[in-house]
This record gives sequence, structure tokens and C-alpha cells, in this order.
Amino acid sequence: MNMNDVSKKVEKSLHISQDVIAQIVTNSVNEIEGVYGIAPVMKTPRQLWFRQENFGNIRIGLVDDVLSVSIGIILCRGAKAVSVAEEIQDKVKSAVQNMLGLTVAKVNVTICGVDLSEKE
Repeated sequence: MNMNDVSKKVEKSLHISQDVIAQIVTNSVNEIEGVYGIAPVMKTPRQLWFRQENFGNIRIGLVDDVLSVSIGIILCRGAKAVSVAEEIQDKVKSAVQNMLGLTVAKVNVTICGVDLSEKE
């Protein structure tokens, strides 16, 4: 057996951290007009201990290289919920698929609140 045969048999794998996926989702959502932000969640003790970033209400499921994303958002006052949610679905799906090459099966958007403060 020569070296060429050995190198052909080496399997390659790529592991992508959920934090990376969450950051891509966060960046995509924050670019959309009508979104105040991602709904906050309490940090877990592990996140506090290791000083890990909390990306808010983003849940990621990955089964056989197929991704599902659930996002809780807060809308700006006067934003149209359905059109904002549809734009989030489109942008998140295309950003994750273009950057990571993973198939996104679904993007669930939950409106968790509305920011009612007056705009300056």
C-alpha cells in the first residue's frame, strides 16, 4: 500500500459550533427593518461560569446536515408582523445556506413582544 492509497481513504469532517450558527442568525435578523431585537433569555449557569455569549431566544436543531432554526424576536412599534417574519425566514435561510452550505429545512419565527417606546 503506497501513500496515495492511504490519503484517499482519510475521511474529512467539519464541525460547526452552534454559536457560529446563532451569530449568523443574529446578524441576519438585525439587518431587517422592523426588528427591535432578538428576545432575551436568561443565561445558564454554564454561560455565566465560562463567560459565554448568550444569543437570546435562538434554538437550533441539526439532524443529518439538515438544520431547523427557531427564533424569538421583538418587533419595533408599527412593524407588520407577517412581512417581518417572512423576511426573517428568507434572510436567515439564505445566509446560513450560503455561508455554511447546510440545508435549512425550516425557520420558525415567534413574535415575543413589541417595543412600544417612542422613536426619536
